[in-house]
Amino acid sequence: MKFTDIVPKGIFANSSGDDAVSLLTADHDKVQELFKQFDEIKDVTDARGLQEKQRIVAAACAELTVHTRLEEEIFYPAVRGIIDDADLMNEAQVEHDGAKALIGQLGDMTAKNEMFNAKFTVLAEYVKHHIKEEQTEMFPKVRSGDVDLVQLGQRMMSRKQELAEPAPPAKRRAPVKKQRPAVHRKARAATQRKPATRRSGASAKL
Repeated sequence: MKFTDIVPKGIFANSSGDDAVSLLTADHDKVQELFKQFDEIKDVTDARGLQEKQRIVAAACAELTVHTRLEEEIFYPAVRGIIDDADLMNEAQVEHDGAKALIGQLGDMTAKNEMFNAKFTVLAEYVKHHIKEEQTEMFPKVRSGDVDLVQLGQRMMSRKQELAEPAPPAKRRAPVKKQRPAVHRKARAATQRKPATRRSGASAKL
């Protein structure tokens, strides 16, 4: 028996960002940096400042959208049974639902909207609390569990690349020319024929 056979696989996950937990932690760091950038210019009202706020919010929402899908589609299902803490997993999902609702609302408004700052600030608070619970409670349990975090991270990275790719444009289908039923075609042809002219009896004798 190898030593690695009796030690949880998560312990040996490398720290280069290839394992699942390192990948998610890197995402956390990225969005927290965007939250910090927003706080620094939150109160600006000039056109350039509003444009920059819009850019930061769009970037953060895009990162969070991909991140939540990775967790919901791959990470959470893979680790739910390992950490044996249904409450923690369920609360994480509810936090995702709240964040996604705010992301949707922010997508429908511009930085000029009076609720823009408030909604993004609340979103940031939600996410920061979510990050704290994952990194202090969930991730340590996952790392001490029997899960191949490198393999899981590879699956997540592959999916992340898929989500980052723009959707291919929909192909335009050529309009289908409707065929008239044979009965209708015959009837139409009959109406288009010129009726034969009947000659008078006098003319026939000539």
